[in-house]
Amino acid sequence: MSVPLILAVAVVVLAVVVGVVIGRQKDPQRRAGTLVKTGLAFMTVFTLLAGAFIGGYAMDEPGGQAGPMMILSWAAPTLVLAALAWFWPVGSAPLLVALTALLVAVCVWFAVDPAAARGIQNANGPVLAVGVVALAFPAAVLGVKRTRTAGWLLLALGAVPLLITVLARSGPAASLAAASVVPLVTGVLYLVAGRLQGPRVAPGSAHTA
Repeated sequence: MSVPLILAVAVVVLAVVVGVVIGRQKDPQRRAGTLVKTGLAFMTVFTLLAGAFIGGYAMDEPGGQAGPMMILSWAAPTLVLAALAWFWPVGSAPLLVALTALLVAVCVWFAVDPAAARGIQNANGPVLAVGVVALAFPAAVLGVKRTRTAGWLLLALGAVPLLITVLARSGPAASLAAASVVPLVTGVLYLVAGRLQGPRVAPGSAHTA
């Protein structure tokens, strides 16, 4: 069974589970909380599975001492960003936005210079797919406290690199599609949860009698 097919089945199962859980919750705030927790759990499981797959690929090629270094090159920043998103959401949100913009800029560069894109990805593997995985998990963690911001970030991570790559034919779209499905679904869950949470109230705007 191919990876995209497995992810498609996972999305269907997730939709059924969310439908059942949300149907039993009548309070909008509890529904929103359930959606956020479900999205974060789904994103966590996906990141662990993707990390195992990427790690196995790195240990096989290039292997040796370079393999663990390649794993640390994305796993360590992912964990640091996730910790920042949990403990310092105010500062980590603009940082994740900037890193997402940087990833999109790399996609545009690959689209403009396909030869360079092929050379880099032949030497280092599917760097765009790894970049999506590395940024999507911290964005999902951010969603616990900044749900709407994380939702838009996850949508951008899941849609924009894949769209640019497919249109420009500048890289392996299959691996990028596999890395993009879960961030897209989680982003939709977060945006729905943000809508259920209601409009934000600006500090100082509430009046007391």
